Amino acid sequence: MAERRQKVAVVDHLVYRAEDLGRGGAFLSTLTGVSPAKGGPHPGVGTHNSLLSLGEETYLEIIAPDPNQPEPLYPRPFGVAPGTPPLLVTFAVHPGPNETLESLCQSMIDSGFDPGPNLAMSRVTPQGETLNWRLTVAPDGPVPFVIDWGDTMNPGAITPKGCSLAELHCSWPDPEQLRALHDCLGINSLILKGEPSIIAVLDTPHGPVDLR
Repeated sequence: MAERRQKVAVVDHLVYRAEDLGRGGAFLSTLTGVSPAKGGPHPGVGTHNSLLSLGEETYLEIIAPDPNQPEPLYPRPFGVAPGTPPLLVTFAVHPGPNETLESLCQSMIDSGFDPGPNLAMSRVTPQGETLNWRLTVAPDGPVPFVIDWGDTMNPGAITPKGCSLAELHCSWPDPEQLRALHDCLGINSLILKGEPSIIAVLDTPHGPVDLR
């Protein structure tokens, strides 16, 4: 029997939920020594974000309710809502060489996880440029969602630099199940038994820090 080919994914970004974008950015700036740059609003979703590079293909997204948008028709993603405590919610992966969003979704299905629907998203940069991408909707926590930037440059290459992602520490009720998924996607992580959670170890100008 031919050996199954491993799907290769790249950690695209970490998602840090904040109640207020300014306060969330100030916390990350104090923690890491690097100040995030304003990203922009997500029209119709009720959120906006700030970004901080963790490498040429990886970044940290701080996402919060956008007070300049009306209340959205559907709940904001990642549990973002006024009064919700800050939290490192989840992370995204994007396809590596010779892979696609669809092939990574199939890897998730093969590992026993539902990648969720495939949606088109956009946001407007402070310069007025509209960025477009596709992503899946997976449960929050250490089960990643998949994003495909298409022709759009990865924000990790154009946002404030100085930090990098050193390690991902994850908890899951069935560690072997999650390990099978991360191995299939090619994600390097430490997985322990416990309630779903994620901690990112970042190398920063202030030294190693844990973001949770």
